[in-house]
Amino acid sequence: MQLISYLISYNFVSVALIIGIIVLLIENRKERPHGTEHIAVIVILLSIIVANAAIRELFLKKVYDADYDYRGDPAMYFMYFRTAVEHILFPMIAYIEILLITPNVKRYLLFIPEGIVIAAEIVNLFGPKIIFSYNSHLDYEDGIFFLAPYFAGMIYMLLLLRYSIRFFKSKDKTKGATVIFIVFLTILECYLEAAYIVVDLMDEIVALDVIVFYFYLISIYQREMEEKLRISQLELEKSRRVLTLSQIQPHFMYNSLTSIIYLCDKDTNKTKNALIDFSKYLRQNLDAMSRNGLVSIKEELEHTKIYLSLEKLRFDDDLNIEFDIRDEMFMLPVLSVQPMVENAVKHGINSSDSGCGTVRISTDETETHHRIIIKDDGAGFDTAELDSLDESHIGINNVRKRLRDECGGELIINSVPDEGTECVILIPKEKNDENSGN
Repeated sequence: MQLISYLISYNFVSVALIIGIIVLLIENRKERPHGTEHIAVIVILLSIIVANAAIRELFLKKVYDADYDYRGDPAMYFMYFRTAVEHILFPMIAYIEILLITPNVKRYLLFIPEGIVIAAEIVNLFGPKIIFSYNSHLDYEDGIFFLAPYFAGMIYMLLLLRYSIRFFKSKDKTKGATVIFIVFLTILECYLEAAYIVVDLMDEIVALDVIVFYFYLISIYQREMEEKLRISQLELEKSRRVLTLSQIQPHFMYNSLTSIIYLCDKDTNKTKNALIDFSKYLRQNLDAMSRNGLVSIKEELEHTKIYLSLEKLRFDDDLNIEFDIRDEMFMLPVLSVQPMVENAVKHGINSSDSGCGTVRISTDETETHHRIIIKDDGAGFDTAELDSLDESHIGINNVRKRLRDECGGELIINSVPDEGTECVILIPKEKNDENSGN
């Protein structure tokens, strides 16, 4: 208990930082952002360093006797061992930081400086004192290769700087800046200790470096998760769109084929043209499932015209179609117009008391938007019912969502029972002009 109390009191900042890192690791144990294992290893090594330093200070304060001759005493072997551990672990942490930052580097090649330090420390423990030594009163003395651990650490710092430059060149500026900040803190601490401005701050600096980089890893993980979620949502929406587009209404196919069969005995050329239109309609619906991005309004109107030509086979003069196209230079999500026109025919004209009427399709532009208006003089409905419309009202919510997600567009529906319905599609000009290249 005395050791733990002294450890906390003497190295309070280091212990607090280490506890903070451990809390972060526990808090993010489920997410496990890339690099968590490296951080955990560094925390273990750092904890050993802090405990090692605390034991030394406790020994010097409670046990050490300046008049005692420690030659051959276990305390001297302990001092040699703890100093060797400290010399080995700091470059080891720098080595692990490189593996953390650039996991694809040649690990065995980069371990050479640390391997040399370990070999030299082993020689120093059991042979000639080439790095450091202690006199009979446990005073620390430098050996001929006393700078070896510092050179190893400096090599790793230079490598970290090199990789930070590579990150900047690859436009990963945040990672590059984080690595430079870590190197700057470490070099600054080395200078302050060399100039005898501060003493024994390396463990605090390393802990701070780890916290800074772990927060960076967490932020990267969160961005990756957000991107994966965004992609998943796009894939899900694409799947929903494919499902919606693949659900070609059986009643429409049945009615179209019935009308074509009826024409067979009456007008061969008209039957042939109807079959061609029906084939085009099916092909464009199938193509729409694999389309990415936006399509031109011209292409969308062409598909709508094919659909209407097939409906005219059934309605004949009961269905009147009017086009007023004043703006043809913009893009929009595939199958945005045709489903709304289909709703106008099916739920507007066909559901009206007379069973006949006019569908008018027009395009124009305002200062900020391209505009498409689909208007019918059919049955109309109470717009308060929009939230509870059944699946027979083809794709209103689907069209609205695709307009919003794919081009920032908007679908506005105005309707009056027994008077008709007006659907307005608004496509923002700014984003659309960028997509269309206008």
